[in-house]
This record gives sequence, C-alpha cells and structure tokens, in this order.
Amino acid sequence: MQEQTILEQMIKLSAKKLELLKQLKALSEKQDEAFREQRLDEVERVLNKKDEIIDYIGKLDDAFLKASDALKKLLGIESLTQLEDTGIEGCSELKSLIEQITALVEEIIKIEKQGYENAVALQNQFGQEIKNINNAKKIASAYTPKPLNVPSYFIDKKK
Repeated sequence: MQEQTILEQMIKLSAKKLELLKQLKALSEKQDEAFREQRLDEVERVLNKKDEIIDYIGKLDDAFLKASDALKKLLGIESLTQLEDTGIEGCSELKSLIEQITALVEEIIKIEKQGYENAVALQNQFGQEIKNINNAKKIASAYTPKPLNVPSYFIDKKK
C-alpha cells in the first residue's frame, strides 16, 4: 500500500513538472521572439521568470528522485522501467507523463538553441555598431580643433 502512495506522489510531481515545462516552453518562445525584435528589456524579464520556474522544477526533481529511490528500495527494483512488472496501479500513467516530459524538454532545447543563435547574432550586431560609433568618435575628434596649451605670460591687471 505504501508503494501506491509513493507512486501517486511521483505522478503528482511529474504532472506539476509537465505543467511548469509548458510554461517554460511558452517563455522560451517569447524570449526567442524578443531577441528577434531586439527588445532586450523583455528578454531580461522573461529570463528572470524562467529562472524562477527552473528553480521550482529543480525542487520537484529532487522530491521525485527521493520518492523514486524509496519506491525502488521498497520494491527491490533497479530502475523505473521495471515498475510495470510490479503490477502497481498507475505505472502506465507515470510512464506516459515521463514520455511527455522528455518530448517537451527536447522541444524546449530546440527553441533554446535557436534563441542562443539569435542572441549571438544580436551581440555581433551590437558589437559592430559599437565599433562604428567608436570609429565615428575618432573621425570627429580629428576635425575638432584642440585648444592650445600655451600658458599666458602676460596677465592684464587693473590698477
């Protein structure tokens, strides 16, 4: 009976993780769009929100691993793939959730790779613009007359 409780906990944790990963995917898509449109303030806001979600997912993963280890120890199995052989109700639901999570993580990775490429392109573009600005400053300074640093020897004094 305790095995069933642990499995149900693992299913709840996995369902919550799947929900958070969907939010993470939506945020990754927003981030990618913001990079393409060069809205850096939006990128920063999205990154902060993604960090919060990733931290929470990390906590869910830790709880899942503890439950998983406890379940494996109780059942005397080495891996969760052997769980279906035990006949505990909900194994197929957990397996389905894990498959959905894996597929969603792969989609997020693709989006993040595209976002990284957009970020690098934006960085290169800004780097080129900064070089152009620095060159323009040098050119402009060449045409600006510099004041002579000749000291005045004669000072008019009113008597």
